[in-house]
Amino acid sequence: MSGNHVSRLAVISTLILTTFAAPIMANPATRNTDPEHGCLAAAKRALMIDKAASTVSVRTADYDVQQYDLSINLDPADTEFTGEVSVRFASTIQDLTAFVLDVVDLDVLSVSGDTGDLEFSQGGDSLLVTLPLAKIGAEQTVTVAYRGELQVNNSYGLGHFTFRDTLIDYETSTIATFCEPEYSRTWWPCKDRPYDKAPATISITVPDGFTAVSNGSLDEDIDNGDGTHTVVWVESHPIAPYLVSIAVSDYAHFGETCITPSSAVAIDHWVFPPHRDDAEIAYANVCDMMAFMESVVGPYPFADEKYGHAEYMNTKTGAMEHQTVTSYGSGLMRDNNSKDWIVVHELAHQWFGDSLSPATWSDIWLNEGFATYSEALWREHLYGMEGTIDNGGYFWAMNDMRWGNDWIGQTTVYDPFPILDRVVYDKGAWVLHMLRGRMGDVAFFTLLDDWATSGGRPYQSVETDDFITLASDLAGEDLSGFFDPWLHEATVPHLEMDFSVDGGVGAGTELDVRLIDRSGVVFDNIYPLKVTTTDGEHWHSIHLVGASVITNYTFASPVLDVELDPLHWVAWRLAELQSAPLRILRTTPNPSFDGVLGIVYLLEDDVDLSLEVYDIRGHRLFARDLGPTLGAVDEKEVLWSGRDDDGRTVPSGVYWARLAGGGETSVIKFSVVR
Repeated sequence: MSGNHVSRLAVISTLILTTFAAPIMANPATRNTDPEHGCLAAAKRALMIDKAASTVSVRTADYDVQQYDLSINLDPADTEFTGEVSVRFASTIQDLTAFVLDVVDLDVLSVSGDTGDLEFSQGGDSLLVTLPLAKIGAEQTVTVAYRGELQVNNSYGLGHFTFRDTLIDYETSTIATFCEPEYSRTWWPCKDRPYDKAPATISITVPDGFTAVSNGSLDEDIDNGDGTHTVVWVESHPIAPYLVSIAVSDYAHFGETCITPSSAVAIDHWVFPPHRDDAEIAYANVCDMMAFMESVVGPYPFADEKYGHAEYMNTKTGAMEHQTVTSYGSGLMRDNNSKDWIVVHELAHQWFGDSLSPATWSDIWLNEGFATYSEALWREHLYGMEGTIDNGGYFWAMNDMRWGNDWIGQTTVYDPFPILDRVVYDKGAWVLHMLRGRMGDVAFFTLLDDWATSGGRPYQSVETDDFITLASDLAGEDLSGFFDPWLHEATVPHLEMDFSVDGGVGAGTELDVRLIDRSGVVFDNIYPLKVTTTDGEHWHSIHLVGASVITNYTFASPVLDVELDPLHWVAWRLAELQSAPLRILRTTPNPSFDGVLGIVYLLEDDVDLSLEVYDIRGHRLFARDLGPTLGAVDEKEVLWSGRDDDGRTVPSGVYWARLAGGGETSVIKFSVVR
């Protein structure tokens, strides 16, 4: 994001100078706005290579995992690794005879069950196991032995890296994992779906001299007497497979016990030895952040286990909120606190993402929007609502997350493409910001606390509709009309304001305001209105649902000035700024019944344009350079044949089209029906 400033539009009415405030972009000097930092950088890194997210198959929905017991043997000097996982599960159908696990790039060596060896077949991204007949609710255990290749510099799944510090001639090996959205299947067979959470025991055998870090609590460290030791970690709380992590190196360890009004939490950090001094500074505020987060969203959900960080190299400037132990990129380590916004973001995920996990990847904004919003709350805690240009407070942080194009034409917040597009982070945080402005602080912070701690939600999977229902209950109004366009549309309100001042109880004391939204989308927003009269400031609200509304106000003294939403509680722009440099408007027909699709778009400037089509798993099927394309005020259209780059007809399904040119992109979702 940039620090561009959008000037206000001055509107002259009879005897009155009125300013109509447009959004202001701001950058607190202490917040790094590089889009390739934090857990977004980690996600982007993996998604550039491949997106393994998948739909829920019928057979994986036929059972519910109760427990994982994973054992893995890792040696940085070897080219492969071996492992074994036992999966205890319960049937969710009346007659379960087949059991499916997600497996990619692993060789399954054997499968056994409660009655002995089981027949199995491995193909594609699945392991199919033939089971003795199981009735609904019946539990059984399947154990899978497997092997895999230890890939060098593999940033997704399990990767082997070499850390070097040339200043002190230091070098060491490190092995670590990064699995969001669904790369756990590349290093251990599992039901790699975010909604099916289960406790897990993770046993890691490594050469002596190496430390192995994972989720939960350290149960034991066994000397095997053969130059190796086995470290056993127990995650007693349910965990989504993508949050199961391993980090292995010759770590330096330090920590503390964090005492808060709610908890006593073991804080542990594992870092590469040359970074020990920097890390003590970089992580100095973790306990303060823990106490702050608890004051907002309730007790730390894993207080009986730990919290901390394990340094990794899978993404050097990225971090990943692995349950109870965030993986933290080596490139983020500083001898200052300039990355505190990342530290608090990942800590917030322990509530939003780890305790409360998304039921589907469509709900991922419940992770990233909430964690990003927590960055602004932390700044409010430090510097107040306003702050200064050097120490930006809450509003500075929120405006820093606001894009110059207001996310117009980008992916949606709900059901985004790709799964971890930055829109989910920043616009997701703005949805919460706007909700706070609408509900007021008392109801809003009650909502955050209840969402994180009540209703049987902790340690479970949650959906967007669950949050909307709870928010509506606490607000005392149905908020579905508020949420719907912000989550499902790729535009914002485009407003015009007309007003007039008349006599009333005195000259200039009656104000009529007409607010018009020309976005073409039915938004349900409440806009703060600041009216300055000769006797001071007066605040009112304009509730606009749809295209327009007229409101009337009477004051005891003459009106001097009128401002709409001067603090920017709602994301809107002036109607005259409605055009976007590049924006897909629609696809036609949708669904496409013969595969041929027209993509209708607006293009403001002359650019070199390109078209890409992706399937639901994020694989790019089609890419074409459309060449120099002239901008115009009229709609333009590009046709896609419904075939991939190899000329094959694509099957029925859900797809995404992306146009890119001149540094702008626009994405739209569509369907093909054969």
